[in-house]
Amino acid sequence: MKREESFVGEYKELLEAFVKQKRMLGYKYDTTCDNLGRFSRYTLNYRIDNKNLSKELVSDWTARRQNESDKTWMHRASDLRQFARYLHNQGYNAFIPPKCHKMSRNTFTPYIFTHEEIQNFIRVVDSIAPHPKSNKSQSYPLLFRLLYCSGLRISESFHIKISDVDFEKGTLIIRASKFSKDRIIPLSPSLASMFIRYHDLFNRNKSAKDFYFTNKNGTPLSSSWVYKVYRKLLWKAGISHGGKGKGPRIHDLRHTFCVHTLAKQVKDGVDLYVALPILSVYLGHSSVVATQGYIRLTAEAYPDLIKKISETCAYILPEVTINETN
Repeated sequence: MKREESFVGEYKELLEAFVKQKRMLGYKYDTTCDNLGRFSRYTLNYRIDNKNLSKELVSDWTARRQNESDKTWMHRASDLRQFARYLHNQGYNAFIPPKCHKMSRNTFTPYIFTHEEIQNFIRVVDSIAPHPKSNKSQSYPLLFRLLYCSGLRISESFHIKISDVDFEKGTLIIRASKFSKDRIIPLSPSLASMFIRYHDLFNRNKSAKDFYFTNKNGTPLSSSWVYKVYRKLLWKAGISHGGKGKGPRIHDLRHTFCVHTLAKQVKDGVDLYVALPILSVYLGHSSVVATQGYIRLTAEAYPDLIKKISETCAYILPEVTINETN
């Protein structure tokens, strides 16, 4: 059943049209669709005239609930705020809820690994002892190298299928990731060789439609389990973890890839005006704006590069607003 069919009440058709428009622009909108579906059911308790969105209804829906996290509350209010703007643009009277200010979206600072920390981490990953009932001694060295060396999102790596790996060209196809974009990722010769070895060991007799990374029994990898293993590996590598929500998160390997890549570009004298759009496409960002935040992180991680960065991209650096969700 399509998510749009969960909409009910006076706004049913308008909600369906709104979500359809967003998805045509490249947004998946699954979580937002769920939130708006709950909102549509909530509206059944109110009298709605001419599809107008009243302040009373908006205020009641966006009110902070008991024990609700900042993130959940803000997302719920933001989803309705976007729909309210859509209604307003369609000519309806709609009260647009103000932004929530209890939590800043940029308060979290990504953990950028040093090159030495990455080397220590990989060394520990490579030391995972073989086990007759597990393939983690082979899968985790490949998985974590892939995350750091290519900047993939962990969810993207889980969704790689055997048919997405081109062993001859040494490339991966990342399909319908965030923003519903497909892209091709080139692998280094050493990483491509690891993919071939892993395939020969575990995937040669499987269907091309099967996921590339699985447990030895064929079940998909679990993000929660991978995270638990990741925490243990960090501890063995001597890298302190700040606790839940404080990092280093697995996603910080992606951030580190971006910062290390930009730092190398600056050292090599590459104009970041040219490098940023390429990196943006490589990462699967919706626009180069989402990638610009890594310039600030690069300057902070490599203070000695600040002067050079300022010289090569002064037109970019002052305008940066870091977005850590991509």
